[in-house]
Amino acid sequence: MPAFTDAVVVGGCLLSFAPAVNFRDQQDIEDCLLYAELAANDKYPGQVSKKVWFDYYQGRLLKAGFTLKTIVPTEPFRVSDVRQLLNVGLTVIGRVGSERLRQIVVDTYRALKLDEFAWEFFRGNVAQGGMGILKCAPCERLESGETIVCLFGMRCSTTVIEQDFFFWSEYDQEVLIIPDGGVYAFNREAFENYRVRVHEKIDAYSDRLLVRKLKR
Repeated sequence: MPAFTDAVVVGGCLLSFAPAVNFRDQQDIEDCLLYAELAANDKYPGQVSKKVWFDYYQGRLLKAGFTLKTIVPTEPFRVSDVRQLLNVGLTVIGRVGSERLRQIVVDTYRALKLDEFAWEFFRGNVAQGGMGILKCAPCERLESGETIVCLFGMRCSTTVIEQDFFFWSEYDQEVLIIPDGGVYAFNREAFENYRVRVHEKIDAYSDRLLVRKLKR
């Protein structure tokens, strides 16, 4: 059996929960991540792959009552295949979060068969010279009663390197993975002060998005 009770994609983030996270908290955390996604898209349209977008995204979580406990170190990694891509994320999550959070991500990918998705992301957005952010957020409830959300994003960039020889040129790619994110504490009592505002913002951003689509 998988180690999570639920998994859902909220915007561009794979959100998964350990069994101890109750359903009400799951719904509230989903709403907060959706609010953050819509707000960042509205503030920085077309820049979803940029650091400024992800910084604003995380800032909205703080505005919704989350508390930042640990920052993910933004030390770049070099990778050459999807296995290394996933291992980078698992290593960082286990280090800044916990082994339990790391295992939630492992079980989620295995149960939902997301290796193929990760490979397509790697091949399409990274290996072909693009940029993107692959995000996941495993959640667990600690023995202390605190609910933890480990928001982890990987910004990816590719540099094409040309080497000239006598009669031909060879091309290689240097792929850098820049981890980002943080471990956040979700407090339901604190969120109650922001609940109405978050829902109002979701409705406003959703309506604005609908209007933009109708104008096209």
